[in-house]
This record gives sequence, structure tokens and C-alpha cells, in this order.
Amino acid sequence: MIPGTSPIRTVALVGHAGSGKTTLTEALLYKTGAKDRMGRVEDGTTTTDYTPEAKLHRTTVRTGVAPLRHKGHRIFLLDAPGYGDFVGEIRGALEAADAALVAVSAESGVQVGTERAWTVAERLGMARMVVVTKLDKGGDYYALLEDLRATLGHILPIDLPLYEGGRWVGLIDVFHGKAYRYQNGGEVEVPLPEGEKERAERFRQEVLEAIVETDEALLEKYLEGEEVTGEALERAFHEAVRKGLLYPVALASGTEGIGVLPLLDLILEALPSPEERFGQGPALAKVFKVQVDPFMGQVAYVRLYRGRLKPGDTLQSEAGPVRLPHLYVPMGKDLLEVEEAEGGFVLGLPKAENLHRGMVLWQGERPESEEVPFARLPEPNVPVAIRPKGRTDEAKLGEALRKLLEEDPSLKLERQEETGEFLLWGHGELHLTTAKERLSDYGVEVEFSVPKVPYRETIRKVAEGQGKYKKQTGGHGQYGDVWLRLEPAPEYSFEWRITGGVIPSKYQEAIEEGILEAAKKGVLAGYPVMGFKAIVYNGSYHEVDSSDLAFQIAASMAFKKVMELASPVLLEPIYQIKVVAPQERVGDILSDLQARRGRILGMEQEGALAAVRAEVPLAEVLEYYKALPSLTGGAGAYTLEFSHYAEVPPHLAQKIVQERKSAEET
Repeated sequence: MIPGTSPIRTVALVGHAGSGKTTLTEALLYKTGAKDRMGRVEDGTTTTDYTPEAKLHRTTVRTGVAPLRHKGHRIFLLDAPGYGDFVGEIRGALEAADAALVAVSAESGVQVGTERAWTVAERLGMARMVVVTKLDKGGDYYALLEDLRATLGHILPIDLPLYEGGRWVGLIDVFHGKAYRYQNGGEVEVPLPEGEKERAERFRQEVLEAIVETDEALLEKYLEGEEVTGEALERAFHEAVRKGLLYPVALASGTEGIGVLPLLDLILEALPSPEERFGQGPALAKVFKVQVDPFMGQVAYVRLYRGRLKPGDTLQSEAGPVRLPHLYVPMGKDLLEVEEAEGGFVLGLPKAENLHRGMVLWQGERPESEEVPFARLPEPNVPVAIRPKGRTDEAKLGEALRKLLEEDPSLKLERQEETGEFLLWGHGELHLTTAKERLSDYGVEVEFSVPKVPYRETIRKVAEGQGKYKKQTGGHGQYGDVWLRLEPAPEYSFEWRITGGVIPSKYQEAIEEGILEAAKKGVLAGYPVMGFKAIVYNGSYHEVDSSDLAFQIAASMAFKKVMELASPVLLEPIYQIKVVAPQERVGDILSDLQARRGRILGMEQEGALAAVRAEVPLAEVLEYYKALPSLTGGAGAYTLEFSHYAEVPPHLAQKIVQERKSAEET
């Protein structure tokens, strides 16, 4: 063990969906005595997949906390979701940890979720290591090592697989050239097979050289022919991992139990302690997630980065003091009361309605922003129109949505002005499905539908004309006369070219209001009008009958008349899309995007994956999340970002206009 380090490790277990993270967590809890039997994902009995949604879908949807003890040390393991849909939970787990343990399935290799988690951890400046899982199911470990090196960088294999009769049965310790067979619930040393001695020695030399190259004093000794072993080598290894210079690779199987306890040894030896990452000082903490519990109310999950806390202590926040009458450590869905917490602890605070995700908590001087890890949440890319099923649901929907967005800030709710719909944006089909189920947990049933496209209208040529409003009602009448010129322009602007006082300037504001009001519904299909310059150049008024209202109506009439003469066209929103997928799937992606009227912008390599960039109409990708899994074998991901509006092809525009008019008539 590395001398002088804290007896606590806080580790986020991340990786692609299906890489065996939750099963490995169960094995770690079981092997260390934190549980008396292992739960199964298939049965919904695991510690960290405790929500109804996780049990229903048999996958992690919320980060679960699994505290355990090993050789006198505390380890807080944060089992994060694998699906990129739950990016908020993944990034929250990484914010709350000191290191990332990235699970990679030997069967599936490096996937989108692998690289995404790795990149976020890298941006947070975290130490990282890899655990290869599911080797008992198959896969070529040595080919995977090469992929990991090509994708992630300075990979350092600490374990090699030990086979007997073609079956994986144990580990080869690269450092010491020893072999361990897993039997009777633990690793038992066995002779290193003759056929493995040469390979084990080659890997040992590679590992040794990689470590000494990170330490000048050790490198000098090594080059002078001195043997480098013992505590100095262990310290250099630990420092290299802590600084992100090397990334150890371990082997472990949650189902078979092989390598589980050696993995914990490696976590303690290689990964940094809270003190090494955040130093010493007064208490500093952050709320990395919140969850609404029917019995405990809103539970805030807090990572204590440094300092010590006892029941009754008070922390400061931007919202005011936060008193902690009790301290609890989460264990899945349960909260276990503790008498003290120190840097590295993960706490669960019940009835914490005033605490929100991202809140920083402290004692003493207010911390600088750079002292607290922060991972920005990407914009969600899948919209659905949301509406309550019944009147009782409608009455409760607002509060239910508030709770939902408090729990999961990676969701976004907005009202689409053009269509009048409320849109809920998420990061994928499963994300939105579980959001719907969560609303049901709150007693609100909703329906999702494909959103309407927020089309716009514009003009393509210059036109001008008159709008005259004259009404006699006995006594004072109404009179307004406006001559208007419309010109295509990059954005809206208004110009007053009245001379000679034919329209008093006091009516200018009312006239512009009339134009803007009319522009809310274009002449083609009633969509908002954009991209024009309005010039008022002539008109007339009546001393008695003219008014703001009369000129507003006249301007509105003028706009509608002139727009019909200015070659109106329909516009659609164009989004930039970035699709990340395995290289062998690029051809299918390109063909599909082109079939969706996409314009390919380029392609680049991102580690072991390819990234295709294109511009594509929103109408063509509203349900792209349903198509991508089949295009990429479930190994793809994409992001959307609004780019601009562009003219709809005439044959499609005619169909859209007709459908719009038919809908208004019914």
C-alpha cells in the first residue's frame, strides 16, 4: 500500500451500457461482506439499480452509491448509467468522484459510451483506469489492449488472463510474473505456465519502463542498470496514475468473481485519495444529484471533497445556511446514519427541498469556482410534445414537471411559440420513456407525440402596396392609410421614410406594431414571417378620425397585401448533426443522412470511432433516435444544434401548406 495516503477512495464506475458495471458492483459488495448475497440485474435485486424504472428496463438509469470496506479502507463506488441518454447522471457521478473506473466489455470492446465517459473524466482532470469485464463470455484480450492503446492513450496492463483448456480461470500478475487461479471464492497462486512466461516477461518490461519513464530519479537508476522495485516503484506508479500519465488495466468478472478482490487492491494502490486531489482545509462539498423519494421527500446526494462534518454542523451556500442535524451515507435506496464524515464521503441528505443539483456547500471562506469540479451538461437532442391525459393530470402537471426537472436537469422544457406545443427535450428514447414513467410515479399521466415543425415564412423579392382602413360609425370614425414596401433582408428591420407630414410621427410606433402583429402569421400557411425589411414611405391621415388603432390595422392590412406580392416562400429549421459510430457503419450513416435531405459537411476520426457532420432539416431527424440503433448496431450516438432556416423544396412546401390549411378547416 502507498504510504501516507488517506484510507478513502471515491470512484465513479462508468462505461458503455451492457459492460457489466452493476454486476461488478454487486460482486464487490458481496466479496467485501457489505452484502450477504449477490443481486441480479435480471431479477431487479441489485443494490444500485433500485428505482422502478431501472428494474423495469433492466439497466441503470440513476447513479447508485455503493459504500464498502476493503483492508481497512473505505471505498465509495458510484455506479453510473451506461446509456448516453442519462448524461446528467454520468457527469454528476464523475463530478462527485476522485477517479474514473471505466468498464469495457471484452466482447464489445471500445464503444461510444467508453469514449464519452473517458473524455468527460479527462476534462475534469481525473485519474483513470480500465477494468475489462465479461472475458468469461469471450473476446480477445490482447486485441482489446491494442484498441485501448489506440483510443485512450498510455494503457498499462496490470493483469493478463490465465487460461486452462481454453477457459479463463485466473490472472497473471504482470508486476511480479506470478499466476493466480480463482477457486473457492478467491485467488490461489499457481505455477506460471511455461507457455506464458515469455509473454509475461515482455509485458513486465513494458510496464516497468512505462513507469520509470515518468520519474526522473527512477529512470536514471534504471538506465544505470540498477534494479527498480519496492516502494519507490509503487510510489512512481501511484503518482503516474494520479497525474494522468498512465492508465492501469485490470481484469474482473462480476459473474464469475475472478479478479474482483485484486481489483480493489489496485484501486487502493493506484488511484488518488481525496486529500491528494483536494488538499486539506475547511469543509467543501457539492450536491451532485437530487432524487424525490415518496417517504423521505427530496434527497440531496452530496460529495464532501475535503474537511470533516459531524451531526449538527452547518454549511454555507448561495441560498443561505444549511444545517445538518443528521449525517447519512447512501447504500442504494437506503440511508445509513454515521457519526462523522470526512473528505471523500458521499452523503444522502433527506428532506432537502432547498438543495439543488450543482449547489456548492462550504465552511469558512467561500471557495473559488475552480476548486469545485464542474462538468457542463450538453443540450438534449430529442424533443417530444407533451400533454396531460386528463383534467386531473393537467392540474398536477406543473408541480410534477418541476420535480422531474429538479431531479434531472439534463431534460429541458420549453413552449414552442410557433406551434403552441410544450416540448420536453431529452437525450434519447429511453431517457424520455423513463421521464414519462417518473411523472407517473408522481401521479401524473402524460402523452408524448412527435412535435410539429416550427416552420417560418419569408419573401424573395421586393414589393410594395397600400393598406387603407376606413370606418364610419357615427360620430368619430376610424381612418388609417399606409403605403408599405417590403424587401428581403437577413433579419427584420423597420424604416420610417415619411416626409411632408403625410402621416404624423406619433403614429409610427402603432404602424410598426401592426406590421409585427401581422408578421406573426404569414400568408402561405400562417407561420411567423422572418427575414424582411419594412419601409413605410407614404400614406395619409384624418385630423379627427385617425388613431393608433386605425393605423395599426392599416399597417397590418398593408403587410398581408404586400407579402402576397413579394414571392412568399416556406422556410424550415436546419440543424447541424454530428453522428459518432464505428468506422464500418459510416457508409450506412452517410446514405441515410442523404436520404433525409442532409448535406454532408465532413468526417473525422475520434479515437476508434468516426464522426460524421452534416446539415439536415429538423423535420427529417425528429425521430432519428429510433433509426440510429439499427444503422449502427446500437453503437452510435448523435448531437443536434440549430443552424439556420432554409427554403423548403417547392414540392414539399406545397404539401405542408395544404396540410396546414386542412388542419385549420377541421
